[in-house]
Amino acid sequence: MKPQHLCETEKELTRRTAALIIQAAWQAASKQGHCTIALAGGNSPRPLYRMISGGLPPDLFTRLNLHLPAAVPHGEATVSLPWRQCIFFWGDERCVPPDDARSNYRMADEELFCGKNPEELTMFRMHGESSPPEAGAEAYEAELRQLFINEKKGSDSSYPVFDLILLGLGPDGHTASLFPDNPAALAETEQWVQAVKAPDMEPKVMRLTLSLPVLNHAETVVFYSPGKEKAALAASIERGERPDLPAGMVKALKGRVVWLYPHP
Repeated sequence: MKPQHLCETEKELTRRTAALIIQAAWQAASKQGHCTIALAGGNSPRPLYRMISGGLPPDLFTRLNLHLPAAVPHGEATVSLPWRQCIFFWGDERCVPPDDARSNYRMADEELFCGKNPEELTMFRMHGESSPPEAGAEAYEAELRQLFINEKKGSDSSYPVFDLILLGLGPDGHTASLFPDNPAALAETEQWVQAVKAPDMEPKVMRLTLSLPVLNHAETVVFYSPGKEKAALAASIERGERPDLPAGMVKALKGRVVWLYPHP
């Protein structure tokens, strides 16, 4: 699917995004036996995660021209992720405990993983409660380096290659926890995971975030921005008019970037 904006209602936009994510996950799992997914945080993905968790009718994929691999079970009323084959990560996290209302982990646990058997889930959350936050960033990067070491064999990349990274868009053009007023974080090339200063917007707490090169090495990056108020900004970034903004710096080096937002 080429990057595009979509003239649809928010519910239809969310349904299309959910279908695209489910399709990408099944394709990766069918190809290599697993799918690595980095989740977005904040409040915008709540309805998306809820929809993915509940599954979609199989005929929806046909209507959207999204092919599902043969491994997808037939005869089921709904199609969701290949849960046992998915490995979940987070693109960023607020420096709060996992039970804090501001926690990105908690939001995903409430919406995406709600009702799921913990034995079917493999996840690696960012420990935002670590003190100092830099220790949490170092620990998460160490986990990623261990988990992706076999993926990199025979590759010339010095970064992990996620099958799918889901990103949101802030009103200032930030994505993950990469903000326009933090040029040092945007210029980082060595660290995979960074502890970054608190932004000038709520919640005003320090964050952990994947670095820009990690985002750029993903197989598929999906920008999900359902709000009408950010549609014009999303369109300008997709057209390449705002390369100065963090979201505009996300360029799939070998994969694809898919933008999904309402018509401006």
